[in-house]
Amino acid sequence: MENTTTGFSIVFCVVGSFFLIMMLGLSASIRIVREEKRLSVYRLGRYIGDKGPGLVLVIPIIDRTVMKELGSLERTPSTRLVGLVGETRTSVYTGGKVFLASEEWDAISQTPISPGQRVRVVRMILEVEKE
Repeated sequence: MENTTTGFSIVFCVVGSFFLIMMLGLSASIRIVREEKRLSVYRLGRYIGDKGPGLVLVIPIIDRTVMKELGSLERTPSTRLVGLVGETRTSVYTGGKVFLASEEWDAISQTPISPGQRVRVVRMILEVEKE
């Protein structure tokens, strides 16, 4: 009788431990991604894509994930940037780069502007002019 109870206890502990490990693994593999965010997934160091929004399954230990927010255009209302002053990083005419609000933006202008000039935002397609 004692051997049966001991054997049952060992089997119960092994099966219980197995289910506990499986539940921990399952809970570590489920991520919920909010609407305004995306989950970048790297499998063994290689980028495999952005996932979300919604329920995302990853492989614990093998996958590394980085949560990121969508681009600043979705988060920043266009009226907040109009009128701000920035500085051109490259020459700007049909295209170029402008440093504005602690970020680098693509910009266009009606007239050519050389690098290093102060500019002001006119429209949200980020058309700029000399200040």
